[in-house]
Amino acid sequence: MKILIVNADDFGLNDAATEGIAEAFLSGTVTSTTLMVNAPSLSRAADFALSYASLGVGLHFNLTWGRPLSSAGSVPALIGSDGRFLSRGLLAKRLLLGRIPVDQIRRELDAQIAMFRSLGLKPTHIDSHQHVHAFKRIFSPMAARSKEMNIPIRVPWVSSGSVGGVSRMFRRYILKMLINRSVSPWRGRVAWNAGIGSIFDIPYDGEPLTDEHYRKILSPVHFSGFELMVHPVTSAEAMHGFTSIGEVSEAEWRYLRSNNLRVLASELGFTLGSYRDISL
Repeated sequence: MKILIVNADDFGLNDAATEGIAEAFLSGTVTSTTLMVNAPSLSRAADFALSYASLGVGLHFNLTWGRPLSSAGSVPALIGSDGRFLSRGLLAKRLLLGRIPVDQIRRELDAQIAMFRSLGLKPTHIDSHQHVHAFKRIFSPMAARSKEMNIPIRVPWVSSGSVGGVSRMFRRYILKMLINRSVSPWRGRVAWNAGIGSIFDIPYDGEPLTDEHYRKILSPVHFSGFELMVHPVTSAEAMHGFTSIGEVSEAEWRYLRSNNLRVLASELGFTLGSYRDISL
């Protein structure tokens, strides 16, 4: 059987995200999540995770939303004049210009790992908010900590789909080059997922999600260790100011509350698992 990891990002981001992920887990569809340790609903998310040991919980390393856990003076390259993290676009620009020292990335990563552990939790894996660890300067410190902790790292592999116009295809090409450059030194040293997919990899116009949407994502997958990335939230309106994908995320929550995905996965030859099932 092939292992399918149904991983929900943004656990703890706010109550709508935390509740959406919790409900999807209790419904038997979400098997894994990643926790944002500098977000408003952290305590509620951590309490839930401690109550349900079968839920795999990783660290959602965050450099693009809210404030750092490190002191502002120790990570000046990661923040703006307001003391908050830079937008993904500005972070990417500074990374490409070589203006973010690796030691500042490592300092904030270690602060977030320490916060995670202080909650009484052990991470099953590490990934990053908005896939910023596609950049080698972020990927390498994360991979090093993953190796030290003997846990996998999620790689945001670019799917073979061709959804979107020329500009999106160009961005996917750049992302693919960045990822290949980042993972190369760590092959055989750190465990990671073999693939990743989401609703954003198929044509979707905002209609209610059905089995057929997820069949399009999963049916081409003929290997184990694939992550289906989801972002279930109970209210799109509650996500204003937090994310731009609230409408899609609420649609995901409505679908994932049913047990349909587990049935579909089994039909396609998958067993639902978590990053605990990934090894070198």
